[in-house]
Amino acid sequence: MLILQRYILKRFLITLFYCSLVFISLYIIVDLFDNIDEIIEQKWTLLFLLRYYGNYVPLIFTRTIPVAALLSSLHSLGNLEKTNEIIPIKTAGINFVKTIIPILFWGIIISLGVFIINEKVVSSMPAPLFQEKKEILYDVTLYGDKNQIFYLKEYDTQKNIAKDIIIFIQDKNKQIRQKITAKKTEWINNRWNFFDLTISKLNLTGEIIGESARYEQKIIDIGVKPIDFLNSAKKIEFMSSRELKRMIGRLSSVDYKPQRELTEWHYKISFPWINMVIIFLGLSFGMASKGKGGIFVRIGISLLLGLSYYGVISISLALGKGGFLIPSISAWLPHFLFLIISFGVLRKNLSH
Repeated sequence: MLILQRYILKRFLITLFYCSLVFISLYIIVDLFDNIDEIIEQKWTLLFLLRYYGNYVPLIFTRTIPVAALLSSLHSLGNLEKTNEIIPIKTAGINFVKTIIPILFWGIIISLGVFIINEKVVSSMPAPLFQEKKEILYDVTLYGDKNQIFYLKEYDTQKNIAKDIIIFIQDKNKQIRQKITAKKTEWINNRWNFFDLTISKLNLTGEIIGESARYEQKIIDIGVKPIDFLNSAKKIEFMSSRELKRMIGRLSSVDYKPQRELTEWHYKISFPWINMVIIFLGLSFGMASKGKGGIFVRIGISLLLGLSYYGVISISLALGKGGFLIPSISAWLPHFLFLIISFGVLRKNLSH
């Protein structure tokens, strides 16, 4: 049994190593061509690009390892079926599930490794130069330096216009003492111009004191610039779970329900475990493939399963951020769904 386990594990690890190299290389090549105009415009040298992508290999690894793990697990068992090595294993009465336990154990190791890399390495990286250029950002939150908490329902990154703004100002004891709301604010001549502005003073229980000041238009120095909102919106991806948890605590201390941020936090905890689930998924379908087709067929199956998995994750996270699902459920539901699918496929295959 031990020799057989080592044999299958060796196949898996060798395939995983080469698949990881291929997918990391493909990721870099696609990213290069996608940003070729900016590279030429900025006149970045080959040495600069080598250093840049070398620094971001850990980030690229965490993004590509699930697909590499899926293809490796699918291929390692699919090859056994293709070469008819699976027949003598079953004939000998060997419990085939036990032979793949070392691979599943490596799935746990990879998942923990990805979590540590995200927490310790990726979280300390600056945001990549080539970020997705979104013109409109939604539900932007920012904790300012002057005990100010900002919430923007919508932010136009090109025009520097924000809509439905709420600003909470805390005292030195972190008690909210002022609330500012506005329908719109616009960055003009290096100043924020607020429209339909309301400024209210609050007591320690959060009730409004006296009459609120109202303005059709007013310039206020809030101590932040457009780049601060832009960085805040993009920073969550590169925060550690601990940093994001602190941010959620700050936001929860004011009249704001951090549904989006809570969903992102649970996703940070759950995402690394996609590797363990997807390896089990690949092993289950690898046993069910009966050796049909070559490497390209397995690549096609891997892409189909991978896209389906990521599609379910995207839908589930959108429902979580929108408040239709509890954040913890939205983050973990896709894993449980594909675990059930994996068990179903494995059980069906073992029964034949």
